[in-house]
Amino acid sequence: MKKRFLVIGLGRFGVSLAETLYSEGGEVIAVDERSENIEEIKDRVSHAVQLDGTDIDALKSVGAEGVDSAFIAIGENLEASIITTVVLKELGLKEIIVRAYTERDKRILEMVGASRVIFVEQEMGRRLAKACSGNAILDYIELSPSHSLVQWEVPESLVGSSLEDLSISGKWGLNLFAIKKLGSTEGTFRWGREKEQLNFVPSPDYALEKGDILILVGKNNDLSRFTEQKKSHFKGFGQKKS
Repeated sequence: MKKRFLVIGLGRFGVSLAETLYSEGGEVIAVDERSENIEEIKDRVSHAVQLDGTDIDALKSVGAEGVDSAFIAIGENLEASIITTVVLKELGLKEIIVRAYTERDKRILEMVGASRVIFVEQEMGRRLAKACSGNAILDYIELSPSHSLVQWEVPESLVGSSLEDLSISGKWGLNLFAIKKLGSTEGTFRWGREKEQLNFVPSPDYALEKGDILILVGKNNDLSRFTEQKKSHFKGFGQKKS
């Protein structure tokens, strides 16, 4: 059964969110007060409706009370975000995710019923910085203030070494979620739908190959220690044991 989503506010963030949810197979109701925004997205979501997101009767008319999750992406209008959050809470929604711009806004939105408050610019800024800062990190997702998931490209100095040699769990305290192998692709950011193969249960004697990407989960400090080591540090591991 398809999950149903409501996206209120169709700026750049709201449009991207609605389109992605729809492309992933969800049923998406996208609403905005501006007719031009509705025209832009109407062919790329399930339903696009021009209405006031603070109007409870208008939201009822599009079936808002029956969605699994609602996203409020109105923008910097805190008052409208607060009222919309309260309205959705009155409709009985349990998952209400709201975009905010300051810690003060976050506290207020949580007080009136938001189940989660996100800072889009901060989150994307951290991901971009991590992905572009070297250390072969291709992408980074913060799971909590202390733990993250990263995609790390194996350096040439480790090609031929086995996972047992590397001792990712024993020495570094990290969990190897999977090894990803990509098809032909260009660019730095590779967290998309390129041709790829994921090996979720690699053998300890698996020999690393050029282009392998390790998907690692762990504490931020441990991830930094591991990915920031100079290539010379790994040379002692040598090639795969004979």
